[in-house]
Parts: sequence; C-alpha cells; structure tokens
Amino acid sequence: MKFLGELDPVATQRTQACNARLVDPNRLQAIRDTGLMDTPREEAFDRLARLAAQLLHVPLTIFSLVDADRQFFKADFGLPSPFKETRTLPIDASLCRYTLEGESIISSNAPADPFLRLHPSTGPWGIVAIIVLPLINPDGHVLGTFCAIEPKVREWTEHDLTIMRELTASIMTEIHLREQIQKLKAEQNLRETFVAALTHDLRTPMTSSKLQLQLLGRRHADLPGVQTAVTRVTQSLDRAERMIQDLLDASALRAGKPVSLKLSHCDLHEITAQTLQELAAVHKERFVLKAEGEIPMIGDPSGLRRIVENLASNAAKYGAPDTPIEVLLGRRHDEVTLRVTNQGNPIPEDELLTIFEPFHRSRSATESAHKGWGLGLPLVKGFAEAHGGRVTVTSSYQDGTCFTVTLPPTPAQRTVHHA
Repeated sequence: MKFLGELDPVATQRTQACNARLVDPNRLQAIRDTGLMDTPREEAFDRLARLAAQLLHVPLTIFSLVDADRQFFKADFGLPSPFKETRTLPIDASLCRYTLEGESIISSNAPADPFLRLHPSTGPWGIVAIIVLPLINPDGHVLGTFCAIEPKVREWTEHDLTIMRELTASIMTEIHLREQIQKLKAEQNLRETFVAALTHDLRTPMTSSKLQLQLLGRRHADLPGVQTAVTRVTQSLDRAERMIQDLLDASALRAGKPVSLKLSHCDLHEITAQTLQELAAVHKERFVLKAEGEIPMIGDPSGLRRIVENLASNAAKYGAPDTPIEVLLGRRHDEVTLRVTNQGNPIPEDELLTIFEPFHRSRSATESAHKGWGLGLPLVKGFAEAHGGRVTVTSSYQDGTCFTVTLPPTPAQRTVHHA
C-alpha cells in the first residue's frame, strides 16, 4: 500500500517485515484453524468488545482477524457503516497488518505520530488516540488484533493498557479453547472410525476360526480332551465376538444411530434366568431372581440378554463382594420392568449424570481390579431405548445401587427389524 509520505528507516523496516508475515502460509493456516473467518457475530466475542468500550470509555473497539487479502471484523462495539454491514476491510487499507511482527501500535495522538499520520486510514477513520494489540497464538503467529479507538487526543494510562491486555488474553483463551475442542472432536472421530473399521474387519477371521475349530472337533472327536478344549476355545471366541459386537453397537450409538433389533415373541423371565445361570459360573451363586411367572413380550432376545448380562455383571464386579444381587422382574401398567440391585459403595452423584456415556468409567471402576471399556451401561441404555424403553439408576449407602429398565410389551416399529 502507499503511505501519504516517506517513512523513516525504522518504520520502513517494520512495514517490510510485516508484509512478509502477511503471506506466511503457516500464519494463514493458523487463522484457518480458528474457524472464525467469515463467521457470524458471537456474543462471546462481542461481550469482550463491549466491555473494553465501557471500561475505557471509548466509542469504538474491534476484534479483527487479518489474512493475506483483508481484515475481517469478528466483533466490535460502535463500528460505523458500511463496515458494520460488510465486516471487512481491504488489506491495503488495514492498519492492523502492521502488528504482524508482534509489536503493538499505541498512540495518544495519531496525527502527530511519525508513522500513523502517514497511514491513509488514520484520517478517514477519525483515529486520534489508538491502542492496537496483536492476537498471538501459542506458536507465535499473529492472527489479528484487538483495538480501541478514541477520536480525540488521550494519554493512555497503564490501567487502560492493562485492561486491553487482559481482554486480549481473554480473546486468545476463547480461541485456544475452541481449537482444542475441534482437535479433540477430530481425534474422537478418527478413533471411532478406526474402531468401527477394525471391529468390522475382525469378524471375518473370527467366524473362520470358529468354523475351523468345529471341523477339527468333529474330525478328532475320539481323542481324549478334544471336546473340552474345543468347548473352551469356542467360548473364548464367542466372548471375543460379543466384545466386537459391543464396539460396533457403541460406535453406532455414539453416531446417534439406534441399535438394530430382531423382534420375536419371547419370555423375559426365561431369558433372564438363562443369562444369570451362565453368569453364576463366573460370579458364583450371588444372583437372586424374583419373578412371578412368565413375562411374555415382543422383543429382541439377544438385546434383552445383553441388558441383563451387562447389569448383572456390573453389579457382581463393582458391588460389595460376596453379597447377594437381587434381580427383580415385574409387569405393571402395560410396562415390563427389570431391576438389578447390589450393595456396596454408592455411585457418586456427579457420576450418575455421565454413567451411560460410551467409554465412561466411574472412579470406582477405574480404581478397581476389573478391566473394561465403559461400554456396558451405554449398551444397556441403547437397547432399552431401541425397544422404546428407558433405564434409570439410584444409588445410596442405605438402599444400594439399583438399575431399573422399563420396557413396553411391544417396541416402536421404527427402530426395529422383525426376524
């Protein structure tokens, strides 16, 4: 851009250095990473601009981003037309570009300043007293500026400068937090994509291994110990398959997709009894099932089994050792209920709000000797909701920890597939 006169050597060197920074690809990428260019006004930033104007008693404050071609006004207080509408300024008319080396522009009387008086925007903008502070990210790149403008001579106090520096730091804190959130979301999406692809690809060799194992069992059925070994390995492969399916279902739930159900007529009492009998081989005879006769319903037997299995296993692992675990089934007001209650230390109140989130593990679970991925309870919630039901939890020293699953006799048709 052309100044209105010849700059002194120091000012000339500054403008040349800033011009080089203007097109620095790393700086421009840092601006793109903020995700703020050409975005609507936001109260989080407007509030800081408004606060600066009120504290300094100035008519104009602006938070800007400066890329290679223009200055974008992200937030302001008192910005005049037409800039308030367009929210941009051609880079050749930008004064803020001369902070790109990290130096501030502070003047109490711009028309008398050797540098500012020659800038073509000083007069048209009515700039007399001005503070322009660079917004510097952790990598040292100047993203833009935060400035305060006074149309009359004013000696800025150290208090004024401190206010501007603190508010500038607040803007950078907001930007940095947003960038960290974006990075975390990107990493989370990458992990979930990887887990989904991995678990999907593992299913083929798992299925092949089971078929080959069954074939070997038939061919060598007469050898001592073969059937016992085949049974044990098959059970291990079945467990691995369930873990893979848990990951796939958890990924679907994380993406906001309901789990698929294969509906059929079934008896929740029978499913629960069979599941608890199998779990008793691992957790001993701790489960006390209470139910009044059959509980027929239309549901997904596999999904219902996984609800019972996860709740009962959790109760056995994290409840007080060697204490009974009560499993209560009932039907009332056209609803089927399943309650699993264990004794022991209660779940902290703050964790009750996040306990059904995928991959979340409570402090007691993390500190215990039991390993896990934090998928059991999210899957319980996912299968309950896929059936059109819900799951709730209460926890106290006096009454223990109780998970209650409430299901309709017939799930909503939109979330299911009939077998």
